[in-house]
Amino acid sequence: MPRLLLLILMLAMVLASPLQADAPSVSVPVECRSFYFFNAIWITYSNITETLLLESPVNFTLGSFINQTVVPVYSVNVDYNETSGTYAFNVTVGEGFYGYLVNKVEVCTPKSAWNKQLITMALANVSYAPYPETGFPSDIVEKYVHRPHELVVNVVVPAFEEWFNETYGVGTARASYLGLAVSAAYFIYLEFITYNASATPNSIEEVIQTRQGDCDDMSRILIELLNYYGIPSTIGYGYVYIPQAGFERFVMPVENVTYIFRYNGPHAFVLTYIPGYEWISVDLLAGSIWYYPFLFEGESVETTVNESDVEQTIDLHRSINGSQLIAVFDRDEFTRMFGAEVNNSLVEAFINETIIGSISTSTSHPTQSATETTQPTQSHSPTTTFEEHSPTPPVSTEPPRLLSAEALTVMLALVALALIVIFIIRLRKR
Repeated sequence: MPRLLLLILMLAMVLASPLQADAPSVSVPVECRSFYFFNAIWITYSNITETLLLESPVNFTLGSFINQTVVPVYSVNVDYNETSGTYAFNVTVGEGFYGYLVNKVEVCTPKSAWNKQLITMALANVSYAPYPETGFPSDIVEKYVHRPHELVVNVVVPAFEEWFNETYGVGTARASYLGLAVSAAYFIYLEFITYNASATPNSIEEVIQTRQGDCDDMSRILIELLNYYGIPSTIGYGYVYIPQAGFERFVMPVENVTYIFRYNGPHAFVLTYIPGYEWISVDLLAGSIWYYPFLFEGESVETTVNESDVEQTIDLHRSINGSQLIAVFDRDEFTRMFGAEVNNSLVEAFINETIIGSISTSTSHPTQSATETTQPTQSHSPTTTFEEHSPTPPVSTEPPRLLSAEALTVMLALVALALIVIFIIRLRKR
């Protein structure tokens, strides 16, 4: 059983809605939701002259059932490159900068309740396989299955198989692809690695040696473990949307830059390919897709930490002084706050109150150059209410559930620095 601290910081409770008697359907139901993404930056002083990028979710497709479309809505003092989908801005030595973007993001993923129930069935019965397991498409294997890291083979695999046999009373050969992937996720998140945030990403060697790491570290170890079993998988990077009390604003300093997150947090999690279902979330940490909506910045199978990139990113955050606001709104909240056609004066007031006011309420920002790309449109945006229960072991028929809002706030705040460094380098050099 996982240690108490691991349960508090990493996961494992039971979702509110009762488990239905029927297994999830073999067809994949899809739900689509519309969000609005703000990224605003206020630099008070720069020690460099550079062209930098302001990050945003991107147009993204993974398989047949995960699709994300991003439409630029409004921007100030940033240049949008339609070909690359990037937003550039310039900083100059000795000067400040102010700019922001507003994008509409429509995300279509497998229905959360369906994905949730699929995970529940696999944890309760590791042989569960609603589709005949005839193997994986060759193009998927070529792109998403690689030779596993030697240390994972020698250390993690034996530990996982021993735990698996003790927990389920059978060997891993008896498990379906789905059962193996979900149980491997449970093992990595809750049994093998103790959660421990760090300022920078850790190498696979460091994580295995110390058996400590954050969500990005865990995802890379899980990818390598699934590689051993030939199960295609990838790491999704982006923002998990958490519309709960306590997430209105949490602050994370990175050297001289202060990040302010509103109803979201940077996150990394594993998606795995299951025949018949294609890509499903096995995020047993923050519940991306199957509990909370997720806005993608991309995906990667890379598990090696590039120390040079990390050092450059840290140096960049030392070279500028300022604050950055990253906010996510659902369609209804956005319309209520800023109007159906985007009232830029209301947007300015929100940014002033949220980010500029935290620096100096008397400071005026530079002259604005606004670009309105399109008008936002309305679409259905369902909401779900959850209730929490006590932790349960993986063989329970109850669905796994997530951290409480308070604990998840702590987790996201702690992990933000490492994730900003490795995959949300919001002031990345062009």
